[in-house]
Amino acid sequence: MSELNATDGAHDGPDEANPLEQSTITMLDVLEQEKELEDEYAAVLGGSDEKSCTYGKGAIGRQALYSCLTCCPEAREDLDKAAGVCLACSYRCHEHHELVELYTKRNFRCDCPTQRLGKCSLNPQVEGVQPRNVGNLYNQNFQGLYCKCKRPYPDPDRTVEEVMLQCAICEDWFHLPHMKAPGASEKWLDVCSEMICDGCMDAKPFLKDYTGLALQHVVEDVKEAKPEAEDNQLKNELDRSICDIMKVPEGESQPGEGEPSQKRAKLEDCRRPRPAKEHQGAAFWTNDWRKSLCQCSECLSLYKELAVEFLLDAEDSAKTYEERGMKRAEENSSYEQGIRALASIDRTQQIDAITEYNRMKDKLKEYLQAFAASKKVVTEEDINRFFAGMRNENNANLGQPYFCR
Repeated sequence: MSELNATDGAHDGPDEANPLEQSTITMLDVLEQEKELEDEYAAVLGGSDEKSCTYGKGAIGRQALYSCLTCCPEAREDLDKAAGVCLACSYRCHEHHELVELYTKRNFRCDCPTQRLGKCSLNPQVEGVQPRNVGNLYNQNFQGLYCKCKRPYPDPDRTVEEVMLQCAICEDWFHLPHMKAPGASEKWLDVCSEMICDGCMDAKPFLKDYTGLALQHVVEDVKEAKPEAEDNQLKNELDRSICDIMKVPEGESQPGEGEPSQKRAKLEDCRRPRPAKEHQGAAFWTNDWRKSLCQCSECLSLYKELAVEFLLDAEDSAKTYEERGMKRAEENSSYEQGIRALASIDRTQQIDAITEYNRMKDKLKEYLQAFAASKKVVTEEDINRFFAGMRNENNANLGQPYFCR
């Protein structure tokens, strides 16, 4: 109160901003910051269960996971010793442990009650230690390493902000400069829906047939091409156009020219594109590209052989998972509650609210600095103790005289 009054007296004149308006804006800024934190939390964790271990549900299509290096220290050197735990187990069974945040992984079953870790406190009904989850897949992320550079995230040796993308196939994370991605730029990161790294594109070559759906590098200087090369390009494009119209793959004969009818039907049913040139490097995909994947019997067999059947699952993508978490979080958003509360009080009360918020923030910062200086871990009890002290302080001030402005 006194600080606000001192500010009021120090600035006189019609050009000065209304302190009530300043306080209202500051309060909105607080709520906006809270919303940003909530959105980030909801995108990664909102689609996961924070109260119950997911082991009993089997392999989950997609969930937030953590690797515990306290319980599995040998995993740093031996990936076969790694283990992943669900969100609830990271809170209840592995609190204060060294956890590696894995973002999300597909088709993974929590390892907490298994031989990789031991007994899970959230599964008292499970008798004894359970066998290993043979369907789980583990990569270097479980060791706290990412990309081809095999560095941790965040990297303590980096002095600039690092941007990483998760591959939709292997689910490892990559720095853009460390991938083979001709023509790719950071501008693509804001518009692409999914990325498949160069290694997976080479390992699953059928994906290169669909890169017409991916973001393309625009080549501006095409006038220097030789006339002969231009003639060949025009001829090839004309041949492809005729083949598309007739629905005949390039190099194949017309229907009825000695080709079995069963084979012709199979070729006609397959919707897999036939690109003009082979794609090189990583691919950055636009929205809904998965819907264009051919589902003829031959392609389905190929997906199964290459273990990428999940590409046909509309709920598999990380983006869909994030949207599901955001939708769940909207129902209990602190931002929406704060906006409604802000609209229900007058401007004097708004000033009181933001003043108390700033006082609490400063005291909390001072309180936590002691933990940082002693390198002590902040526990839930420490936070509860802080707010209990704040409540006692407020109660002690209730009997003091209050002077209005």
